[in-house]
Amino acid sequence: MTELDQLRTRFGSFLVVLLWLHVPLLVVVAMMVGGNIAFAAISGIALAGAYHLSWWRHGIAPATRYLSAVALMGEPALLVYLLAGREWQMDMHMYFFAMLALTIAWCDSRALIVAAVAVAIHHLLLNFILPLAVFPHSSAVTRVYLHAGIVAFQTAVLVWLSNTLVERFERIRLMSDEILQNNEVLRQRTHEAEQATEAKSLFLANMSHEIRTPMNAILGFCHLALRTDLSARQHDYVSKISAAGNSLLRLINDILDFSKNEAGRLTLDQHSFDLRAALESQIGIVGAVAAEKGVAVKLAIAPNVPAFVVGDELRFNQVVLNILNNAVKFTEIGTVTVGVEQVVRDAGSVTLHLSIQDTGIGMTPDQQTRLFHSFTQADNSTTRRFGGTGLGLAISRQLVEAMGGRIGVESAPGVGSRFTFTVVMAPGEGAVRPLRMPSADIQVLRVLIADDNPAYREILGEIFASWSMAVDLVASGKEVLGAMATAAAAGMPYDLLLLDWKMPGLNGIETVEAIRADPALPHPPRVVLITAYGQDEIKGESDRRDIAAILSKPIEPATLLETIERVCGTAAPSAPPEPNAIPMVAEHLRGLRVLVVEDNEINREIAIEILADAGLEVDSAENGRIACECIEASGAHYAAVLMDVQMPELDGVEATIRIRRNWPADRLPIIAMTAHAYESERQRCLDAGMNDHIAKPVDPALLMQTLDRWLAERPAVASLSSRPAAVAPPALSADLPVSLPPFDLEAALHRVNGKRLLLRKLIADFGVKYAGTMATLRDRVAEGAAPDARHLAHTLKGVAGTLEVRAVAEAAAEIEVALAAGMLHGIDEKLDRLEHALVPALAAASELNTPPPVAITALDTTLDYGSWTPIIAEFRQLLEQRNLRARTVFQGLKLTLGATPEATALAPIDALLDRLDYRSALRLLDEATGWSGAVAHPLSATTELQ
Repeated sequence: MTELDQLRTRFGSFLVVLLWLHVPLLVVVAMMVGGNIAFAAISGIALAGAYHLSWWRHGIAPATRYLSAVALMGEPALLVYLLAGREWQMDMHMYFFAMLALTIAWCDSRALIVAAVAVAIHHLLLNFILPLAVFPHSSAVTRVYLHAGIVAFQTAVLVWLSNTLVERFERIRLMSDEILQNNEVLRQRTHEAEQATEAKSLFLANMSHEIRTPMNAILGFCHLALRTDLSARQHDYVSKISAAGNSLLRLINDILDFSKNEAGRLTLDQHSFDLRAALESQIGIVGAVAAEKGVAVKLAIAPNVPAFVVGDELRFNQVVLNILNNAVKFTEIGTVTVGVEQVVRDAGSVTLHLSIQDTGIGMTPDQQTRLFHSFTQADNSTTRRFGGTGLGLAISRQLVEAMGGRIGVESAPGVGSRFTFTVVMAPGEGAVRPLRMPSADIQVLRVLIADDNPAYREILGEIFASWSMAVDLVASGKEVLGAMATAAAAGMPYDLLLLDWKMPGLNGIETVEAIRADPALPHPPRVVLITAYGQDEIKGESDRRDIAAILSKPIEPATLLETIERVCGTAAPSAPPEPNAIPMVAEHLRGLRVLVVEDNEINREIAIEILADAGLEVDSAENGRIACECIEASGAHYAAVLMDVQMPELDGVEATIRIRRNWPADRLPIIAMTAHAYESERQRCLDAGMNDHIAKPVDPALLMQTLDRWLAERPAVASLSSRPAAVAPPALSADLPVSLPPFDLEAALHRVNGKRLLLRKLIADFGVKYAGTMATLRDRVAEGAAPDARHLAHTLKGVAGTLEVRAVAEAAAEIEVALAAGMLHGIDEKLDRLEHALVPALAAASELNTPPPVAITALDTTLDYGSWTPIIAEFRQLLEQRNLRARTVFQGLKLTLGATPEATALAPIDALLDRLDYRSALRLLDEATGWSGAVAHPLSATTELQ
């Protein structure tokens, strides 16, 4: 509807009310003048009713407008008639002009003309037929003509004004249409720009891989070449190639990062990380260059700073490294200090203030204003002298702002610079970092530190001071010899010497030789050599000179303490890990019960096996609905839930939302297990209330680490894991072949903790269960059932990934992505590619096919199981709990029964347990043993649940 039509609609509605209001007005006037009340009421109703009926049937159509014009003129005509002979009669003539002016709201000149004609006809007819009705004393044609002239003039003005309004409304409509058209063009251009941006991002990602791969090879071979015997000229050439390659790689990285940020494609990966370790790792990267220049790098973290924070560690490190690189680059000699403070903290976030201060060349105020802009350094001479793209600080500004903070700089020429920035993060696991203190055996050691760099002497001195240890500091090899001679003469020789390698006069190696050769020092201390040049250069010499350990600058306190403990013999020896050890949860968590929610039988069986091997009690559910029922019935029994995301009936996300209504994340951890490794999928799981996310195929070691982080101890509830099994499981032969293309058996065995028999069964099941997958998948695509086809491809991708059939997993993933995006063009080729990869896998799996499952039949319930009551009782309880240990107990029960009729009756249960069909197995067991569940049952005395 146009603006003009909207105006007409509102005016038409107004006239309905106005005309009906005239009915009581006419009645009141008739009563006041003693006129015919019935005539007044009927006339008013006729005018209002006629218009109302037309409005109801035709709306703002021209017929309604014309009728309204007549009705509007009829109201003052009735008032003139009722007031005939009264002094107000002439005043009512003004009402004609008011109603005529009101008609302009239709913005229709024809309605105005109809109203004017109605007035003219009214006056002329009354003047000649009932002259006294208009002019009570005598007819006056002249006065009628005067009225007609006034009406004609007013009508002309109103027609002009109405046409002007219509013209303006039409122009507004045309402008609106043009705006809408331009908006559509703009939308299309925006869409094209977004596509271009996406294409650019894809191009940059591809270029990143294509360029970085050969660059890494070039730099790697340069590094290897520099470690070989080269002539001076060759060494110079290769060094320059390496330096140029590193410069080019930094340039590529800067441009790619800047382009990604400018395109709005920057995403932050939030996870918990160790703040000190992150900062120390960045200091370690620039440490070698800093040490070569004689620049010391210090780290000072305030005591109230959290040990762990939740944020994007990679991007945080990138900002720190960018600023650190600049600080070291522009500092010829002196110190670079990294400081961290906590400025704001509340329940959900912590704001950290970081400062990186150097004693370098500094900057003028004008240079500082240009510092954080793209492709800009302090000035052109800076670029020529120190290199760089001028993008590092621009990228740092973008990253800091993305992390909710601001970045700035304070500087003066010749004084140095102090870069500061803030970031907003969430507190991570753990509170304030506990300071690890050395043992009493270490604290009583007498330590001498030798380093010609005063900043490094200060750093090492502060480390030992934080450990409440007094140390002596010297600046050269000669001072070392003097201090040691003095201490030996006083009967207080040094126990430990921290010795810098590169010092003026005597270097570290020469100082050690001098100590060994000095007869006045019969008991030399243990020596730890410190170097900023890497350990490879001095390792051979240090081995020949009985040096206990070598440390690279910058030195981390934790590493220093571990080295001292090892060198001085106070560190507790750690037992080497067993080869091929099965990953297990921490010892104090073993025996806890977890719930595995997985609709795919193969993935479910693998998860149950891995978790059972890890020392956990395991229950399973086939979909989210069953999981919700399990949690509702006995949620307090579970220490965690491992939740698949895509499942029939109720998916993992919706199931988590329902569970979270009664079970918060701190009481019941839920960990997602999905074949989607995308950040968006991970975030969707976290938004639903899950605690963590593990991508399929699941790495057992990573799964155990995740469980160790989230598992919470629960009270033991009817747990059978603490009791020894009634009988030992039978020994089964692992008849898995050495190789089975296209399955990568070695990698797949890692997924199942090295269980060859289990892997053989899973591959055989894969051959049976997915034999008709291609036909089903093609049918779903042909029927347009994209969600079903996508779910099938997703499931196949996950199973194939777990069984390490990579070609099948990749082809299924390609189909899943295409179906999710609605890109059906070329889907047949993708299906052909999947079939080409799947057929040989199914053929190989068919070689390991297991016998078909045994059907459940009616059993003879007269068999005697009385002597095996305890084992059967435990077995039945495990079936009720859907516990994987039921399979182990049943194997032992079969061995105990031997070749008896009772064993034959229970044989079909074996196939049901293979399919994890605990419900049918329980029913079959009850039929065979005559179990009724009554208290008086012979088995009840020994099977009451604890």
